Amino acid sequence: MSIIVVGSSAFDDIETPKGKRVRILGGSCIYFSLAASFKSKSKIVSVVGEDFPKNIFSKLNKKKILTEGLVVEKGKTFSWGGVYKTISEDPETRFTNLNVFEDFQPEIPNSYKKNNKILFLANIDPDLQNKILDGSSANKFIGLDTMNFWIASKRRSLFKAIQRVDLLTINELELKLITKKDSLERAFSDIFKKFQIKYLIVKRGSGGSMLVSRKNFHWIPSYPFVNLVDPTGAGDSFAGALFSHLSKRNSFTEKDILDGMIYGSAMSSFTIESFGTERLFKLSPKELEGRHKKLRKIARI
Repeated sequence: MSIIVVGSSAFDDIETPKGKRVRILGGSCIYFSLAASFKSKSKIVSVVGEDFPKNIFSKLNKKKILTEGLVVEKGKTFSWGGVYKTISEDPETRFTNLNVFEDFQPEIPNSYKKNNKILFLANIDPDLQNKILDGSSANKFIGLDTMNFWIASKRRSLFKAIQRVDLLTINELELKLITKKDSLERAFSDIFKKFQIKYLIVKRGSGGSMLVSRKNFHWIPSYPFVNLVDPTGAGDSFAGALFSHLSKRNSFTEKDILDGMIYGSAMSSFTIESFGTERLFKLSPKELEGRHKKLRKIARI
């Protein structure tokens, strides 16, 4: 089963205490798809400018990533620059140039819709997420990610989108911004009162991740033996691995999702060991499987 992912493709300037990189490949779609490529075909819906190198399309295609929906428009590719003063904190944004992404109107190619039951809406404008959902009734399982900017600026549109998905992935700060509750326990209760979602995943970086449903709560640790270089893309690669794991299942139970979260934690631990997508392009299945097995033992699942 393949996965449609709608999100950004970008060039990033990143600086951390471990070094600096300029104009490296990034964007939620790219991280997600590379992470998903080890188990599943992913189908990108995104936009880039004329400055986007053609050889990147070839590199993505070699990873079983379909790019018919990766549209090239006249202009420049979305770019972002950020500085991590400490690796454990959120970055300080130095610039955001939306460029062709500013007028992005995502359309899912007809070829993508065949034999596809999973859709992931990465962190983009909630109006665009709702536009995709308007034409996505055939999907069996839908996930959505967002961020504090959209929670503050397009709250009503975002809430409409969340009501229409099965799984929401956010971090702890975003959860508290959505629910306006200070404690996690109250926030968990409130989000299931507000929305019809089946599952909530709360990402906590080095603190692992939590899976919450209406009846249960689970915690999955992060991989503890990592040389952290650049946290960018960790959440997107976590989601890509998780959904690729689900694409191999006939059901979407809590157990299926927990197994996928362990796999996602193993994947994201590689992402953060180098700048941008460098490690994901070089990662071997053998390396990934070895770390996945170790993390399963740590998590005792």
